[in-house]
Amino acid sequence: MNKQSTIINLEELQDISVPAFGFELLREVLIPDILGQDHPQMLYWAGKALARKYPVSSLDELTAFFEKAGWGNLSLVHNKKTEMEFELSGELISIRFKKSNEHTFQMEAGFIAEQLQTLNNQITETYEQLKKRANKAVFTVKWDQKDPIQAEENSIGKRSERKL
Repeated sequence: MNKQSTIINLEELQDISVPAFGFELLREVLIPDILGQDHPQMLYWAGKALARKYPVSSLDELTAFFEKAGWGNLSLVHNKKTEMEFELSGELISIRFKKSNEHTFQMEAGFIAEQLQTLNNQITETYEQLKKRANKAVFTVKWDQKDPIQAEENSIGKRSERKL
């Protein structure tokens, strides 16, 4: 069996408008049903995998990717030596908070973790905190400067060079 990766070209799709209902059906109903109770953890790793397929080279590109993907408005709140904090907001985010107490932004957290891990060349983790009253998800990104990424010769986990 030939394993082939499907890459979506943004330029082909940027002018197409799709109702949010279909996106939310996949995200909030189908994926949790398929993945079961462990879906938040699986989505975190899926987000990391997406980041390897769609690498960014700056924080500006990271926030632009979130908007282009329809994930919401990502903004940097704090930037410290070994930590960053981002807020994710937007119309779909607000609707999710109003309709249900059971939602997760772990895919986005994993995506951020992998992108910043590559940009900083440090092992990086992202933690999600939901601010329901403010209709925002807050991502705290942490890394240890004493824990650099080791360069590997094999291609396992290697980032591909794909354009947005």
